[in-house]
Amino acid sequence: MSKILLNIMITDHLKRGKFIFLIIPLLMLISCEQKSEYEQLVEKELEKEVRHDSLFLGYEFGMESEQFFQHSWELNQKKVVEGGVQVKHDLDELSSPAQMVFYPDFHDDRIFRMPVEISFKAWAPWNPGLSSDSLMVELVDLYREKYGKGFIETKLPEINKKAWVKVDGNRRISIYRQDEMTVRVEFLDLFVKRELDQEQK
Repeated sequence: MSKILLNIMITDHLKRGKFIFLIIPLLMLISCEQKSEYEQLVEKELEKEVRHDSLFLGYEFGMESEQFFQHSWELNQKKVVEGGVQVKHDLDELSSPAQMVFYPDFHDDRIFRMPVEISFKAWAPWNPGLSSDSLMVELVDLYREKYGKGFIETKLPEINKKAWVKVDGNRRISIYRQDEMTVRVEFLDLFVKRELDQEQK
């Protein structure tokens, strides 16, 4: 084999090698970019393995059903909440009186999700100032005050809806418009969700 041919083959292999070394990082970069801002946020927070279990009014992730009913009964006695199958609490921190209605979802008899529906009490179709659009703006500001900055506007994959979302370790808070009257605020334990997702695979 001539030196010229050998040099051509070596050069060709080197060029291909360089191309491979360039393409691998590029593919890795593309795969990272394909993850949404929300997915990257969840991944980063889950890696911390930090728990934030507090919800509101003394309710927490991990509460057993008996603890939940006991705590609700105590709050009921203090006139903080009312109801049983659906628990109701008046919100007086907004521009107009509002009410939140909630009841948790349990996994292994422990709270892992707390869906909350909030609406202005005086809402009516002819009163656009008290619609869910106006309520949404106020609630995002209120929840920033209560739970800190870090809410991002993103699309929630499981409902395919735009929402304001904050993730702290295992606790995800999402706020989104449910209908003309109601805004839904959902607290979700992402550690439990991850476990449930793995079980379904």
